[in-house]
Amino acid sequence: MKAERLSPTPVEYVIFLCPDYPMVPLSGVIEVLSMANQVLGYEHYSWKFASEYSDAVTAVSGIATDVECSLNDLRQLVRTINHPKVIMVCSGANVEKYETPSLMAGLREFSRSGIIVGGISTGSYLLAASKLLDHRQCVVHWEILPQFRSRFEKVNANSELYRIDEQFCTCAGGLSAIDMTMMMISKDHNSEVFDEVRGLLMPGEVRFPEQRQRLLKVDAYDPNSRLACVVKIMEKNIAEPISMVEIADINGVSRRRLERWFEKDIGCSPAYYYLGLRLETADYLLKSTSLSIIEVAEKTGFSENSHFSSAYRKRFGASPSQKRKAYSAA
Repeated sequence: MKAERLSPTPVEYVIFLCPDYPMVPLSGVIEVLSMANQVLGYEHYSWKFASEYSDAVTAVSGIATDVECSLNDLRQLVRTINHPKVIMVCSGANVEKYETPSLMAGLREFSRSGIIVGGISTGSYLLAASKLLDHRQCVVHWEILPQFRSRFEKVNANSELYRIDEQFCTCAGGLSAIDMTMMMISKDHNSEVFDEVRGLLMPGEVRFPEQRQRLLKVDAYDPNSRLACVVKIMEKNIAEPISMVEIADINGVSRRRLERWFEKDIGCSPAYYYLGLRLETADYLLKSTSLSIIEVAEKTGFSENSHFSSAYRKRFGASPSQKRKAYSAA
């Protein structure tokens, strides 16, 4: 397909790499842009990499990526008419090590220039450190969510997959970078282009931003903490779910306090978390057992198959029968 060209000016993305960045989300962003060019039949999207001093940057996998410009070069570029449309920071573990004064100043300059500024995986941490996300919503990788919330109290961080607004785009990393970039190019082109890019990448259904990242494991907290105790109760009552009022009573707190615990530490309601535990259990049963879909629904506390199918599709982007077929073919 060769779609009608929307603009003679290429749309440039710059990805600023921090050492030990994750390779999967970086590759995901580039693949989406590359496939979009293939579908369009011309180089509408371009991209390049940057680092603090224009040195090659090594990913957590040990693979080194050459970069085209330094942070200083990038700060000069954004002052010209040929500035990029999007600048994303891609970082991984120990992100606080890369919170340099020059990067903080640069991120603020990028934002003031009208450029969309993004954070991939833990990159949102650096955007928050630069004060760009104060009183705004963002997404950050689940591993650093408690640490993030503790430090950046003015930022509304959550455990969605990604978030895009007129100024910022943030995602949890991993495959959510594909979802986010797909949604960004959908704003540039018609649905035909979007569908053809999706077909080439074969990601299944592109997930919506409000879908959540994986649930935090109990061992992410002190095993004797209030949160861990609540989650253990939920885990023991998958087949026959109990109410939030009962769970709160068992822990000697009000339902409202229980909700505050979850919103503060995980970024979702206890009911949403509990439903996620049941659905993840259902997904495991679909993948590893020969139980019928009706039996899987019953073992995870769903009395109606239609309710189970609807909730499962909303979380995983496909129906239980579609996922069962995909697991069988794998």
